[in-house]
Amino acid sequence: MADAPRPRRTSTGRGKVNPRWVVGGVLLVLAVIFILENRDPVGIRLIIPLVVMPQWAALTLTLVIGFVLGLLVSRRRR
Repeated sequence: MADAPRPRRTSTGRGKVNPRWVVGGVLLVLAVIFILENRDPVGIRLIIPLVVMPQWAALTLTLVIGFVLGLLVSRRRR
């Protein structure tokens, strides 16, 4: 006697892990560790004034400025 075919189960998506959520979670954990490790205030001279801010804020600001400059340079090449 032949076995009857099993009915297919439709996936509701609950059991699957979205890779975007995994990458986002890892980046969130790394960002929190980065902030906790770099809380010391640092003085940064901006031409004339001396600005005191947490080190993580200075590094994040530098990253954002670099990202924007990279976008501007890449758009000119097109």
